[in-house]
Amino acid sequence: MSSNTDVPATTADTGLRARRRRAITSAWAGFAIDSYSIYVASTSLLPAMVYFQANLSPSQLSVFVGMTFAATLLGRPVGALLFGHFADRIGRRKVGSITIYGFGTISLLIALLPGAELVGAGLATALLIGLRFIEGIFLGGEYTAATPMALEYAPKGRRGFTGALIQCSASGGPFVVAVVTTLVLVFAPNAGLHSPYVQWGWRIPFLIGAVLSWLVAWFLRRRVEDSDVWKETATTKSPLRDMLRGASGRAFVQSYVIMTGVFFAVNMLGSVMPQLLLSNKGFTASDLAHTQLINAWPGMATYLFYGWLSDRIGRKRALYIAATTTVVLTPVTLTLMGGGHVHGWLQLTVLASLTNVFIVGSLGVLPAYINERFATAVRSSGWGVAYSTAVIIPAFFSYYQLWLSKLVPFAYTAGILSAFGGLLILLAVRSGPETRGVDLNTVGEKAVAQS
Repeated sequence: MSSNTDVPATTADTGLRARRRRAITSAWAGFAIDSYSIYVASTSLLPAMVYFQANLSPSQLSVFVGMTFAATLLGRPVGALLFGHFADRIGRRKVGSITIYGFGTISLLIALLPGAELVGAGLATALLIGLRFIEGIFLGGEYTAATPMALEYAPKGRRGFTGALIQCSASGGPFVVAVVTTLVLVFAPNAGLHSPYVQWGWRIPFLIGAVLSWLVAWFLRRRVEDSDVWKETATTKSPLRDMLRGASGRAFVQSYVIMTGVFFAVNMLGSVMPQLLLSNKGFTASDLAHTQLINAWPGMATYLFYGWLSDRIGRKRALYIAATTTVVLTPVTLTLMGGGHVHGWLQLTVLASLTNVFIVGSLGVLPAYINERFATAVRSSGWGVAYSTAVIIPAFFSYYQLWLSKLVPFAYTAGILSAFGGLLILLAVRSGPETRGVDLNTVGEKAVAQS
């Protein structure tokens, strides 16, 4: 008799493990493509910006690149508000696949854009920034759905590591961008406005991004199921309204401030640091791609380490350690790169990799920590809206740098903004509870019911 009852249990466990594996894989791949789509502008498109705007000074180029990067970040809150609602209402899987198909299509449209010589600098720039904004809407929606679903599948004692595993694809995306860009530059050199890379080479990474997006969306739609945690939870008519009330509202404010700090630091890594590297004499677009190839690996290892650490010593302690390194150490590495005190590809690459390690540690913990703060009925809204609305203030980092440059040398501004971000993380984490080991089936339910 016992063997007969054991068979269904074993089969059920095997099925759950397979479903868990597919959910986590799709979340990892979805965010990798999400990250690819964000950073393709600062790696593949940066050397070809003259295609859209000619004769820019270094400071004007910095603002233009910042606007292109910020447009995507500003679209994310809109996507989180819109798609977070539907992820809580109709399911993570459906919404995730729709958003990934969406930003893949926008990537294709960007690859087909005309340049300043054909339609004028104003229209060429407007089309680029407009499409990047729309792409940001879909990117913001992707993250609201995929990560909560994967964490709802994860074992309680490994949610920190699982969240870090998904988040580490934030380094995997730039790595793939760097590989593609390096290969394209081999047969499409970059040597001014009419060079092969500027005229058509930069389009190839965007085309590849579109194809990869569609493949991930297909896998998510056909092979992944929503979690039992979500299926067994009664949905609410207005997840956003309920998420902003009572205890959930306080959790949202804390999560928002944490993520605002994160984005102040991450923007220095994703957009400013490539410009600091290229400003060094003798450091080329090809060198940048090679640096990004190396830079991704210590970044991914850092995510995984802090996620693992948070499963053992707690989310808050791990966040305190990670944010302290951001405050203390990133001003040093960013200032050395921006000040022109270090020369040579190897030395600059070491500094870039160290900067990555000092900044991304907090993001190894936050997927688990923030999702553990919200009830299932509002989890996608809480996680997605806190994550994505927090990009708004830091998105204007290029203007903050220009303002700070009136007070201190421009080379110091990236380090100052990064340290400020780390301080915000420390202050916000201090105001919230420890969440390691909470039950995702019951956490926050009373707060949502009372709202």
